Amino acid sequence: MTLLARIKEQILPITVAAVILAVGYYTFTRMPPRGSPWDIAEWILLLVTFCILFSLFPAVAIIYGWRTGNRIGAFLVGVLALPLVCIFGFILLHPGNMVFLPQSSTFPFIAILTTVCGLAGFCAAQRTKNYLAVSILLTGLWLIIWMSGFN
Repeated sequence: MTLLARIKEQILPITVAAVILAVGYYTFTRMPPRGSPWDIAEWILLLVTFCILFSLFPAVAIIYGWRTGNRIGAFLVGVLALPLVCIFGFILLHPGNMVFLPQSSTFPFIAILTTVCGLAGFCAAQRTKNYLAVSILLTGLWLIIWMSGFN
């Protein structure tokens, strides 16, 4: 077996490791943990929890696209998930709500996130390992863009 064939066989684990390293590197350079060792451990646990929770948006599109093979449906699932959560959050939590309050600066941010999420679902709908690796990379990009919105 040639080296290229072995690398192609391991494309998904390599991609997942690269995404984890990229998200971790971005986070530690942008928002380094401070304080006692306990504070740093809490910071890391909070970061991992947020990444898992918020990667559900592209993960739903990826899973739908991979299972059904429906390219348009997977793209729409990815594009509509975050805006629907924002709309329902605004409607349900409107009094005193500062998280889902629409502002002119949030619309381009949400548009970029939804586009990346939709593309991740579209790539997963191709049902090949290489496209699944691309959708995992797009999920990492989604997380980095999402974290860049933190103040």
